[in-house]
Amino acid sequence: MKIKLLFFTLLFTVCANAQEIQLNYDFLPDRDYLTFTFEIFRPDKLGSTFFFTDYDFNRKDGANLGYFELARKFNIKNNLIEGLNFHVEYNDGFLITDDKAGSPENALGFPINRAYLVGLGFPIKIGNFVLNTTYMYKNTYGSTGFDGQFTAVWFHNLFNDKVTLRGFLDFWSEDRMDGSSKKMILLTEPQVMYNLNKSFSIGSEIEISNNFVPTEEFKVFPTIMGRYAF
Repeated sequence: MKIKLLFFTLLFTVCANAQEIQLNYDFLPDRDYLTFTFEIFRPDKLGSTFFFTDYDFNRKDGANLGYFELARKFNIKNNLIEGLNFHVEYNDGFLITDDKAGSPENALGFPINRAYLVGLGFPIKIGNFVLNTTYMYKNTYGSTGFDGQFTAVWFHNLFNDKVTLRGFLDFWSEDRMDGSSKKMILLTEPQVMYNLNKSFSIGSEIEISNNFVPTEEFKVFPTIMGRYAF
């Protein structure tokens, strides 16, 4: 309990005041649902705070997935690595079976095992492009042995800020469903957006994954998205 309180105290060190909402439509026949996303990002003199939550509306009677991540970075002053930071993060959520053909008649709910992450991060500059990288130890509820995660995040504007390229890439380890061994999971969601103005954007997000639930296969799922920043 004391460890949990310490994590949440660190993560809520500052209040965030910049936020946005996104609405993604997965239009492929085997998906065909909406995802609502709410994000907050707040840099400050100590570092930055980031929070997002996703809701998948893959049932006729409402949402069937709720998930969130809350992360805090603390700047580390040093003369060796520019932008070095200490990173703490908490992930949690739940999943309910959908109501499509082949699914249980009565909805079944499952927790998305909570995870604590801690590590170090720093930006990698490639010309005018910046890739913010983080290298973390990951403690997932029920996991056996050691797990780690690498995260890369990017944000870049083009054509006088009319076009935005952004997204993330996560690469982590976790137990297989049968507990026989570990597996490595890749999940990346690049976004391309055309900015109508400072608040409204339209574009696409492409979810690319390997070994991600529900199947251990390589998958690509494009979406149509809209974004409102406020």
